[in-house]
Amino acid sequence: MGTGIPLRAKTWIAAATIAAPVLYICAADKPSTGSEAVRKAADEYWKFLESESIPIRVRGGLPVDRLPDLSLEHTRANAEFGKSLLASLSAVDEKAIDHEDALSLQILRSEAKILTEGPDYYWLSFPATPYVFQFLGVGQAFSSHPFKSKADGDHYLALLVKYTDLVASIKARLMAQAGRGILMAKEEVPLVAGAFASAARNKEANLFWVKDERLASWPSEDRQDFQRRLSEAITTRVAPTVKDLNDYLGGEYAKKAPDSVGLAQYPGGKEFYRVMVHRSTTLDVSPEDIHKIGLAGIARLNEELDGIRKKLGFAGTMADFRKHLKTDARFFAKTPEQIGDRLMAMQNKILPEVPKWLGKTPKAPFGVQRLEPALEAAVTFGYYQTPTAQDPKGYYKYNGSKLEERSMLIAGALISHELVPGHHFQINLARENEGLPRFRRESFYTAYGEGWGDYASDLAGQMGMYEEPYDRAGRIAMDLFLTSRLVVDTGMNFYGWPRAKAIAYMKENTLQSDAEIETETLRYCCDLPSQALAYKMGMRKLVELRENARKTLGPSFDVRKYHDTVLGSGSLPLDVLAKHVDWYIARSK
Repeated sequence: MGTGIPLRAKTWIAAATIAAPVLYICAADKPSTGSEAVRKAADEYWKFLESESIPIRVRGGLPVDRLPDLSLEHTRANAEFGKSLLASLSAVDEKAIDHEDALSLQILRSEAKILTEGPDYYWLSFPATPYVFQFLGVGQAFSSHPFKSKADGDHYLALLVKYTDLVASIKARLMAQAGRGILMAKEEVPLVAGAFASAARNKEANLFWVKDERLASWPSEDRQDFQRRLSEAITTRVAPTVKDLNDYLGGEYAKKAPDSVGLAQYPGGKEFYRVMVHRSTTLDVSPEDIHKIGLAGIARLNEELDGIRKKLGFAGTMADFRKHLKTDARFFAKTPEQIGDRLMAMQNKILPEVPKWLGKTPKAPFGVQRLEPALEAAVTFGYYQTPTAQDPKGYYKYNGSKLEERSMLIAGALISHELVPGHHFQINLARENEGLPRFRRESFYTAYGEGWGDYASDLAGQMGMYEEPYDRAGRIAMDLFLTSRLVVDTGMNFYGWPRAKAIAYMKENTLQSDAEIETETLRYCCDLPSQALAYKMGMRKLVELRENARKTLGPSFDVRKYHDTVLGSGSLPLDVLAKHVDWYIARSK
């Protein structure tokens, strides 16, 4: 469950990994107090992001000329940009401008503040972990690279040299962190090394190898010459640099890496976790409160699952029923293709109901594809891949490995989260809304985006997705999974739980396989601490806002208008979304 990472990607990527010259906004002697200042700042912020974000450049069909700059110097430069952005907006009164500009103002101030804080927490993040590195878009820069001419081939090879520089900078940063006593947990290290390993292989087996079909329009002689030079670059530059990183990870680094997990073990780690909880949820909520919400939610869901057991007339205990749901052959695919077929069959089940629940739908088509096999070991489920300039279709890229461990019980809940009415609707409605500033069409706040995904999964039940008891059990299974994150993420990162305790808790209270729990617990404590909280906390907020609107508006409440309001202004921090819904309620009155 995840996304193809629009503008801001995930919270952990926010400020420290952007790779381009900083664009400064020069505040006038007397800053403007109106919409003009907001729109100018929005344009400048978009230019800044467009020049730096690989995913944005790929989607816009722009060439990728540089890769992420992970240096502290660049993070400090971004912080200065954030300060200049705040200065340009300092005199703007949000009450004196129109509603959409007021939303932009609040978002810009929030983004600028995060940029200014980048240097404060620079040493507490690990950009080499599988999810974080994927979100930088480096792989996408190479996999989507065009090959229309020999010049494109030269550009690809030059970009490959920059990749070796990036890998070397990752090693340097890990070494500097280690010198400060901040090292990834020992159990995470093999996953990191494994994620880079495919870039050290020979020719066709290498992550960056370009197959003949991508060079189909080239003369045979040019194609052979390019592949010869590519093979040489991989052999002499890329593979040795990656091997050097992995030798360090598997040797000196692994020996020093701690057995403990989570942010709380590092100097300033608990303070940073509180900051990350706020950034991930965009709510004024504490780790302590989230932990309690999770415990209560798990208890409620277990009761509901027991109700399903009784309804089905299952004679065994709850433990037996959980084992049945996790192991019965009817819930497992025999081929990766069957996973895709099952996902689309469940998706088609609710498509006729969409007009009853949403007034507006995106133009972009959608479908499913298997995830790249090289990524499957480190990604639990898959992710939503947004449309690009090369392919206007949005895909849920599912994990097709270890079929015996991937129950299809949750197929309906999963695909409605990822495609309709989930991420595909939410992301593309924003992108296709030309009335929004460019930066807001591409924004992705995890609590909003993943919160909407889980909300959509729940809404699918009202659209007829879970009429069969086993399908309803699948929705409860996903809910147990997402709710358990509230307990184990805070447990490992704030309360100092060992990973073994988190694994045991998830085994007892979810229906995930051992393989899924292995990768997921590492994701929470080592890869993206706090990010997984956003799903369930966002969903809860969306339900709260809906029910408040329903109560306030009474008979005039229209759920389609509520959903169109939520999806109609792009991805918003939840505190900003709450103000937006208040505005909708006032207008509806």
